[in-house]
Amino acid sequence: MIEVLHPGLYTSIQDEGRFGLQSWGVPIGGAMDKNAMHWANKLLNNPSNSAVLEMSFKGPQFRFHQETTLVLCGAYMEPKINGIPIENNVPVHVQEKDLLQMGNAHKGCRTYMAVAGGIQAPVVLGSQSQCKGITSETVITKNKLIPYNSSRFIQKKGARVHLENSYSDTKEIKVYKGPEFNLLDAETQKHLHESGFTLSVHNSRMAYILKEKLKCSLPSMWTSPVLPGTVQCTPNGNLIVLMRDAQTTGGYPRVLQVSEDGLNVLAQKSTNDTFHFSILPLNE
Repeated sequence: MIEVLHPGLYTSIQDEGRFGLQSWGVPIGGAMDKNAMHWANKLLNNPSNSAVLEMSFKGPQFRFHQETTLVLCGAYMEPKINGIPIENNVPVHVQEKDLLQMGNAHKGCRTYMAVAGGIQAPVVLGSQSQCKGITSETVITKNKLIPYNSSRFIQKKGARVHLENSYSDTKEIKVYKGPEFNLLDAETQKHLHESGFTLSVHNSRMAYILKEKLKCSLPSMWTSPVLPGTVQCTPNGNLIVLMRDAQTTGGYPRVLQVSEDGLNVLAQKSTNDTFHFSILPLNE
């Protein structure tokens, strides 16, 4: 068991999400930065869809009630075990009663903690991911006990993995043209491709609203399917980037579609961070 002494700013249980249920209005959800989540599990030889803890902006404090091995990936939150600093991307063995303390996020805003065997949480509609409107709890709360599967991790002698985390620093967000992209005039299309954009204070697991607006006038449209990564343009020119917990349909023109790599990069962006879109051909 993991005892939550302090939950941090926004800590939740996440896996890869829910698939095949969008027609029922169920969001896909899952880890915001799936790259970091997958690496945390790989470093412990866990199945790739094992549930992890997603910690955002300011980390929690945990007390371990049984020994295990953990790995932290993603943003660096100044982690310490019993007051001794530990590294990201390295398996760390913890004993019963050990204390894990996390600080503020650096080089990104989300950190993922995997434990050997994976976090245990109720499976709802095929996933353990916590999501508003789907699961009874949406975040981890103080004094909660979080169970995890018992699995002994034995690190092979001499084995080392170097992870390149610079993707969280990049300002390039790779995207594809959306279904309504060609309704934009040539000047607006060029603006989307060549201009910089800034993440506003209005950002969450559901969507990011960008500060800069497009000068465009697009016709109204019927409500249509959307996905995590769909970039919508409202009648007044606001750009909305749908994230992992996004709704499944929307009525605004879909001008871009963020790639999977681009979503992982955006997951590590926060208020006032800047970036630009790089439009990919459909065969990439």
